[in-house]
Amino acid sequence: MNRTVLVTGARGLLGQHLMRELLNSGESVRAFVRRSDDRAFLPPGVEMAIGDITSFSEVRAAMMGCDSVIHACSTHTYNLPPERFWEVNVGGTRNVCDAASELRCGKMLFTSTISTLASGSESEVARPPASTPPRKLMSISKRAAEDYVLARAQQGLPTVVINPPYFIGPYDYSPSPFRLWAPLAVRMPIRLVPSGGFNVLGARDVARAHVWALDHGIVGTRYPVVGTNIDLVEYATLLNHAVGRDVVPQKLPDGLLRWIAVGKVFDRYSVALITKANYVFEQDAIPIAKESLEDVISSTVQWFREDGCLARVLPLARYVWNRYF
Repeated sequence: MNRTVLVTGARGLLGQHLMRELLNSGESVRAFVRRSDDRAFLPPGVEMAIGDITSFSEVRAAMMGCDSVIHACSTHTYNLPPERFWEVNVGGTRNVCDAASELRCGKMLFTSTISTLASGSESEVARPPASTPPRKLMSISKRAAEDYVLARAQQGLPTVVINPPYFIGPYDYSPSPFRLWAPLAVRMPIRLVPSGGFNVLGARDVARAHVWALDHGIVGTRYPVVGTNIDLVEYATLLNHAVGRDVVPQKLPDGLLRWIAVGKVFDRYSVALITKANYVFEQDAIPIAKESLEDVISSTVQWFREDGCLARVLPLARYVWNRYF
């Protein structure tokens, strides 16, 4: 059955893979992007709708004629004003739900994060104060958006939640802070890392999980997608190996990281986060075969090497400064 699927956040890493996997499965794809020049980032055969996720009328216009919607739009630009951050991640989700309800979309998939499964859903999440650290604000906003989606499912909106962990992959035109390690490894060996660990998988596998959920996902259900638990030393070693460097990094002392913590991203909250074992032991809920982490890292590094832009010092430094300071 050929459907037209709207993808929000189409320019992002997951959006890039969603568009390609949907096309491969025979679906028609409409990408919701902010600017007309985003056309350069869309694969051939994708229709483009221009608008802002915080505008209900623009979201509704983009969704008209679509059978389903995958809401993968969120921001990790941490130097945004807190109110804008909340408006995008939570307000944007409300707009997508309202438009999907009004237009009677067959199914809406919401991309959350696996960390919300540990936080529960006891009560509505209030908007935090403006002083909340940006990384913490990201987590709180995703939890608030997910709770809203699940509440709308109870009211009859055909919504399904996908809960992936951290993911990486090619087509990463706007990497988050941790994903910047891949273009950095292309330029120089990674020799020092924090002491923590995390769960990671390929963005293509996350996209394939969404495609599975379009047909098989049960309304109102949360579906964890689980990757590989790995400490940061081993992860950075794999990045170094992917560019041909036999370098095993050393762990930075936690106390030193706390002492030098500064800025909107690298603050004490972030240090506490990246120096602990953020491993995932949830049961994987979607039956798809996954790429090995080594293959995902290799293809990611190769893409940054071929794309070239963020693998150069000045563009990488400018990107980090503009988005995170």
